[in-house]
Amino acid sequence: MKIKRKFKFLIIVISLFLSGHAPWGQHEVYRQMHMLVMCSKNDEGAFGFTKNLKVILDEYLPEAKARVARTKDSERLINLLITNQIPLAVISSNLLTDLKNKKTQYFQNLLKYSKTLYSFDNMILIVNQNFPKEYMEQVIESLVEASKNNNDKVKFIKKNNLVISYDEIVLEKIKF
Repeated sequence: MKIKRKFKFLIIVISLFLSGHAPWGQHEVYRQMHMLVMCSKNDEGAFGFTKNLKVILDEYLPEAKARVARTKDSERLINLLITNQIPLAVISSNLLTDLKNKKTQYFQNLLKYSKTLYSFDNMILIVNQNFPKEYMEQVIESLVEASKNNNDKVKFIKKNNLVISYDEIVLEKIKF
């Protein structure tokens, strides 16, 4: 009898370790409490830029509780973005050009399921199609306000040849 209990207990413990995620959906709770901004490890300069963007969002939009998250590669970033697991991502213009030239299904999905929210000098902030409009407005207004306060790191740069087109909210909120 005791052997059966010990065996069942051992099976339960092993299954928790093999599941790969925190029990009881704690990763979901974390994502609901924080605005995660994703970047890719293989995107040159994106991590440093995203960390700076987080600092600015903490100052101008503190209720978002922004956090930086990184993926191992661009394919994982795109998958998390288009499946609504991560709503925001920073991608360099160079990475977008590389993805465009490769013409993969990942790139086609990125085009189909995301929009540009804000464009910087050599980076863009993109959102997935499920990111609420009111949150988009808050992020844009915060970045515009930071830019008005002479923060050149978040200066909006209008780009006419964007790979991923602007969301219509950007065109309404930012006067070109």
